Amino acid sequence: MSDFSDVPDDEHDPITLSPVVEEFLGDPDTPADVFSAVVAFLIDLRQNAFPHLSLPVPGRPGMHSAPLRRDQGLVEYAVNEGSDPPQIYVSRILRAD
Repeated sequence: MSDFSDVPDDEHDPITLSPVVEEFLGDPDTPADVFSAVVAFLIDLRQNAFPHLSLPVPGRPGMHSAPLRRDQGLVEYAVNEGSDPPQIYVSRILRAD
C-alpha cells in the first residue's frame, strides 16, 4: 500500500476542472448565485459521479450533462469509470442567461 502523506491532495483529486471552468470560477464578475450553484454541483459530484438529473450526452461517449441548481445553467463533464474512484473532467459550464 502506498503512503501518499507527502503528496499534495490535488494530485489525488478525482475531479479535474478545465482551464475554462477554472477561469470562470476565478472571475470576480461571475455572479454569486451561479458560482454557488457550480460549487454545489461539484460537491454533489464528489459524492456521486452521476448526480441527480445527470444524463449522457448523445453521440459523445463518456460525456454527461447535469443542470445546475436554481436553473442557473448546465455543466458538461466526462467520466472515466475505469478507475476507482472514477476520474471526472468538468469541461464546461453553460449559463442560462
